[in-house]
Amino acid sequence: MFVVLAFGVACSIAGCTVSGEEAIVVQKNQLKQYAEQADAAGAEVLAQISEFELEPAHQSRNIGGPRLVSEHYAEWPKYYYWAQIVVLKGEGLRTPTQVADDLEPWLEEEGWKRNTDSEFPPSDESFERHYYRDGYHLIVRAYTIPPPHAQKLMFTIVTPHTDPDGG
Repeated sequence: MFVVLAFGVACSIAGCTVSGEEAIVVQKNQLKQYAEQADAAGAEVLAQISEFELEPAHQSRNIGGPRLVSEHYAEWPKYYYWAQIVVLKGEGLRTPTQVADDLEPWLEEEGWKRNTDSEFPPSDESFERHYYRDGYHLIVRAYTIPPPHAQKLMFTIVTPHTDPDGG
């Protein structure tokens, strides 16, 4: 693995390209690193919500995974999509809106920059906030329908695309 990474770094410096199986190996390694970083960032975001605020019956799990960049590619390049839905207690400490509001300063401290230009206007049921850091895109979606509907938030992190040249 070190040889492949060293080759990718040397190629990016020298400006060469890789092809065939080498390109796939490089992209698999990139995708693995991207997924690990997205999983870690997602865990940090979720850690900002106390387990006492969560519905015990609704355990969060990653509902994302690797995705093709475009249908025009046979298999590569790809990106990784991390997504989790959390359900707050209906009569809990905070509403989904309050959680999203409370997350904003923490996200900024962590280097996430909000881009309101990429956000859609709020709907009757939810709103989204878009943040970016080092090529990663974090979306915080808060569902605003009051109880008895589930009080949900969805968090999504989209990684950069893999680069067949290893750059």
